[in-house]
Amino acid sequence: MKTRFKHVGLLVKRSDMTFEHFMEHWTNVHSEIAQKTPGLLAYTINPIDRREYPDSPIDGFSELWFDSIEDAKKAFDGKAGEEAFADVPNFCEKVAATYIQEVPVVE
Repeated sequence: MKTRFKHVGLLVKRSDMTFEHFMEHWTNVHSEIAQKTPGLLAYTINPIDRREYPDSPIDGFSELWFDSIEDAKKAFDGKAGEEAFADVPNFCEKVAATYIQEVPVVE
C-alpha cells in the first residue's frame, strides 16, 4: 500500500454565518480555489453540522492528498496556496492546519 501525505484543515465557521452559508462558500468558492493546487491527488471536505452534533468543536475538516510532504509544502508555497489561504477568512473564524502521513491499514 502506498503512503501518501495529507494537508488537513480543521475549520470553525465564522460566527456571523449560518451553516448553510458556510457550506455554500466552502463548496462553491473555496473548493474551486483548492482544486487548482499543483500536485493535488484528491480533495475531500467533511462538514459537521453542529446543530446535529453539538459536542463537535469544529464545523468540518478538509483533506488534501499529495504524493509527498515536499509536494504538499511546495503546493501551498505557490500562488494557489496563497489564494486559498487568503480566502479562509471569508468563511472561517479559525483554522488549524497540519500535515499527516496517511498509513492505510485496509483498502
